Amino acid sequence: MKNAFLSCILFFCLFQAFGQQSNTAYGASGAEILSGKEKGIIELKFPENITKEDIEKYAVYYKNTFQTNFDVNSHKATFTLIENNSSNRRVILRFLAANQIQYIVVDGMSFIPSDFYEKFLK
Repeated sequence: MKNAFLSCILFFCLFQAFGQQSNTAYGASGAEILSGKEKGIIELKFPENITKEDIEKYAVYYKNTFQTNFDVNSHKATFTLIENNSSNRRVILRFLAANQIQYIVVDGMSFIPSDFYEKFLK
């Protein structure tokens, strides 16, 4: 009985540890993101579980800050800033959070959103 109980607890802990999915977005390269920053156009590839409906649902809240286009085939979202400044680029982090993006990978390195902003968008 004791072993069955411990087995159930262990199974539950493992399920919690491995069952959570971390959503990761991908930037093409640091150079492309920095170039896009200067132009006011940022492009990120979203995970497959994020749908066009998800993108559109959250993009409505940020239409005064940026326009969002989503290519369903490539899963790339393009953010075109209404006014290209650091404040508006920071709002992209809110959009990522709304879509539960926890990491952004650029040039093979994984960044949490705040570090991504500091390195590429500030």
